[in-house]
Amino acid sequence: MDYISDISLNSRLKNSDHDAFVFIYNSLAKELYYFVKKYIKDEAICDDIIHDSFLNLWNARERIQTTHPIRHYIFRITRNLVYKEIKKQISASIMLKVDATEHEQIEGGECVERTILDKEYANIYNLAINTLPPQRKRIFRMSREEGLTYKEIAGNLEISTQTVKEHMSLAMKSIKDYIAKEHDILLKTILILVFFNRI
Repeated sequence: MDYISDISLNSRLKNSDHDAFVFIYNSLAKELYYFVKKYIKDEAICDDIIHDSFLNLWNARERIQTTHPIRHYIFRITRNLVYKEIKKQISASIMLKVDATEHEQIEGGECVERTILDKEYANIYNLAINTLPPQRKRIFRMSREEGLTYKEIAGNLEISTQTVKEHMSLAMKSIKDYIAKEHDILLKTILILVFFNRI
């Protein structure tokens, strides 16, 4: 598994080395599948997400930074696909409850309801993050948005790994409490599923 973080592997993939890509797939596909299966129960959809994750990794190979572990790239891609699938399923559920005649169309053919839902997810997420103290907010964003490990965050901020863990634990509790108090169960579920899973 250490080999997955090796600079030479990143360079090989960046240079379209098919053997490096196969090695990454064989090393991480099973773990990714179990990660996806926690949130998506349909096995066919899980398989599609895994397939699309590796396809997206291959298509983005020229943009890979040699110093950034491949594991971070592929898990971030997969997490985003899981997020989109959950949003799609929730949106579909909402649509079933709304009479078809009330569906207004906007540019690009998207439904107004889905566009509003997407904006609300982002808005609530940012509001929740902004309730955190500055250092805790920075650590949370470094972990969840930049994909850094606790060890990497500790090194960048010159603090202990244990301190990072404590900040993350407090941050997640604060944000979950905020969402639970201020917003409905649907939004609480999607945000907790997507943003608080440790990768």
